[in-house]
Amino acid sequence: MSEIFLKHVNALIASAVEPKSIAERKGIHVGDHLKRINQKPIIDILDYRFHSTSNRLVMELERDGEPYTVTLRKGEDEDLGLQFEHDLGDRVHTCKNKCVFCFIHQQPKKMRKSLYLMDDDFRLSFMHGNYVTLTNISAEEWARILEQRLSPLYVSVHATNPELRRLLLGRKEPTPILPQIRELADNRISVHAQIVLCPGWNDGEALLQTLDELVEEHPLVTGKRTGVESVAVVPVGMTRFRERLPSIEKVERDYAREMIAVIDKKERAFQKRIGTRFVWLADEWYHIAELPYPNKSHYEEFPQLEDGIGTVRLFLESAKQVARKLPESVPIPIRATLVTAEMPAVNIHEFANRLNAIEGVEVNVCVIHNNFFGGDIHIAGLMTATDIIEQIGAFEECHQIVYIPQIAVRDEVLFLDDMTVSDVRTRSGKDIRIVGNSPQALAEAMGLIRSSNRQHDHQPTWVMEESVV
Repeated sequence: MSEIFLKHVNALIASAVEPKSIAERKGIHVGDHLKRINQKPIIDILDYRFHSTSNRLVMELERDGEPYTVTLRKGEDEDLGLQFEHDLGDRVHTCKNKCVFCFIHQQPKKMRKSLYLMDDDFRLSFMHGNYVTLTNISAEEWARILEQRLSPLYVSVHATNPELRRLLLGRKEPTPILPQIRELADNRISVHAQIVLCPGWNDGEALLQTLDELVEEHPLVTGKRTGVESVAVVPVGMTRFRERLPSIEKVERDYAREMIAVIDKKERAFQKRIGTRFVWLADEWYHIAELPYPNKSHYEEFPQLEDGIGTVRLFLESAKQVARKLPESVPIPIRATLVTAEMPAVNIHEFANRLNAIEGVEVNVCVIHNNFFGGDIHIAGLMTATDIIEQIGAFEECHQIVYIPQIAVRDEVLFLDDMTVSDVRTRSGKDIRIVGNSPQALAEAMGLIRSSNRQHDHQPTWVMEESVV
């Protein structure tokens, strides 16, 4: 999350003005602050998109602290030609809950500042797929969600029993979620739900109740145009920093296998009833259970990809496609080490074996054990520079060139423990290279296939990231 989200300007700052656009013709400059449109405050990009669709606009702006007004007419939905520095012009809406499973409460000190920001912002839910509890929303914000029809929203449900949900979220009063979901559906707003599964808390009969009540809000059951479209079940992630936090049992192999059997039974029942599995398990369940990942058709349209549902399967499918484009040999030898975490290690090893089939290529894999966070954290997005430096130093077969997945750093610069890529280069003595999050991006970075000139951020990630929060 960008550090700008911690600032507070109550306006959008223009970062670009398209040549020959309406904005340029009206004299709007880069750096100008957009404050209001038709007397409506413009706090974020969603306000801008919603209020700039009218034919007649009165725009209130500031330049170097001096206010000015622009009045214009345009075609409905005609673009003004403005881009902005950031999506939010105010502070992120933060979470006031004390969830028993909150990952932020399990972090050590001296990490990136943004990692301690507990967001519960409906705008980030709509724009980026962040999960929100809907417990930290004012009446005005709720009205705005309905008015602007911000769909879909990604909602942290965890349990439909109000009292159990209260306990999970650490709140004083019961927190019923179903009435909110129904009101959203009445206003044509879809919901993708999440359950962070905490053994001994919201599993067993409580989980079955939650799933059975959520499926009753599916559009094919209610007859409404929208409703609860899908449910993700994610295992709780626990670090070694849980002092003075509620006790939660760790998800072990046998428990994971039992959970897979339970959800598989529910999926088949939902498939028979409404034609969709409706509920999916995060990839980490199969990793913990030491069971094969489902095939591609299992995930249907991959509705919960942002929550780690199906990323491994997409990786495997993408790796097959990339393999067909790889050369038989390379003119200049390539020797490199791939850094990854424990969860994706098996599949990364398989991909490395395919790369090693190319004459002149020698690739190995350094699997990073997460000593920094400890607990049961074994995903690539939570690798730290501290662990990487120590473990590639102890990895006798480590090559000089080391590829680290982009998802482990922010802006390709900063690791979770506040160390930079340059720090890792200096301390390890290795040629550290940050590579995009897909098999295609990795192959391109190694010079094995031509660049497609596409962004890889939303392609199947070769590190197979997953949410743990």
